[in-house]
Amino acid sequence: MIHTTEIGRMGLRLLACFAIAVAAPLAQADGDRLDTPAFRAPKASGAMLLDVVSAGGRLVAVGEHGIILYSDTKGSSWRQAEVPVSVTLTAVFFPTPQNGWAVGHDGVILHSDDGGGRWTKQFDGNRANALVVAEAQRRLQAARAVTGADSATQEAQRALEDAQAGAKFGPSRPLFDVWFRNTSEGIAVGSFGQLFHTLDGGRSWALWREHIANPDNLHYNAISVTGQGALLIAGEAGRVYRSIDGGASWATLDTGYPGQLYGVLGVPAAGREVLIAFGFGGRVFRSVDDGAHWQAVALAEKKPLVSGLVAPDGGVTLLTYDGRFWRSQDQGLRFTPGGKGAGMPVAAMTPAGKDAYLVAGASGTRRVSVQGATGAGQP
Repeated sequence: MIHTTEIGRMGLRLLACFAIAVAAPLAQADGDRLDTPAFRAPKASGAMLLDVVSAGGRLVAVGEHGIILYSDTKGSSWRQAEVPVSVTLTAVFFPTPQNGWAVGHDGVILHSDDGGGRWTKQFDGNRANALVVAEAQRRLQAARAVTGADSATQEAQRALEDAQAGAKFGPSRPLFDVWFRNTSEGIAVGSFGQLFHTLDGGRSWALWREHIANPDNLHYNAISVTGQGALLIAGEAGRVYRSIDGGASWATLDTGYPGQLYGVLGVPAAGREVLIAFGFGGRVFRSVDDGAHWQAVALAEKKPLVSGLVAPDGGVTLLTYDGRFWRSQDQGLRFTPGGKGAGMPVAAMTPAGKDAYLVAGASGTRRVSVQGATGAGQP
């Protein structure tokens, strides 16, 4: 598997993505970005990038205005991919070196079968809205069929009206992350409790919102899988969601923190897994009982933690918004700082050699080590 332990996309959104989301009502005035191919920019390698992953020996990064870059030189140079949309892309995942999926604003889901060189659109917010409206109509019909279900019918009617109003507003809700078990089965998650599932490589997607108890439609910020196969979602209001049956059912785990969590990791520890959740304000929470109880882990600084990795030896690395690292070799009991920062706001990282990482952020990519940072793939 590729990219099974790298999670967290929300860091740079603190600076840019939420601003883009606020501007979503103006999207129609700018033309239909879902049908406008990404502009081929001569300095695309310096664009705002929100995720970077390995696809076999290739690196693939995604970001603003539909820009997708790929590198066969370990990030020293980049080429721009052919992309059919110009919306901001927030995450990318490759279960195999050839097949990958990317998600982003306006509910878009893209697929590549050539290692990230060319992409096709599989899904978008218009289709998402249609699924939500259809589900609300089914729930209303079911409520009407039950004798004496007046209150349930009224609630279902309101839900249908809300769904129809959202559809009229347009495809404005972003997806934040995507994960695939193989080239057939995958899950995409995002804002306002969006959860979609596919069994045919993305040719069709099903609405899975009812698989998680989330009546307030809280955001899902990141999805990952642990070494033992448990699926984890980090979300709004300090919530972690865990599934041990491939996503068919989920347990809602409350860390006790009311803010945003940007990622959650499963760390091997003596035959079990320790869960480590992290997010805004440098907050880290640790659980040794599958999320039933959580303990806060103190860090010396309070900068947002935006991405995390678990190494093959069980070591944990967390990335701050300014490109600094916090590292643990004791399953998250203690973290020590390392690195001098990337010199720009960052959103994601992928390994780039011993004690070094390639980070993606506001001005493209940088190679960062625990000793310092160097430019990578700059225009």
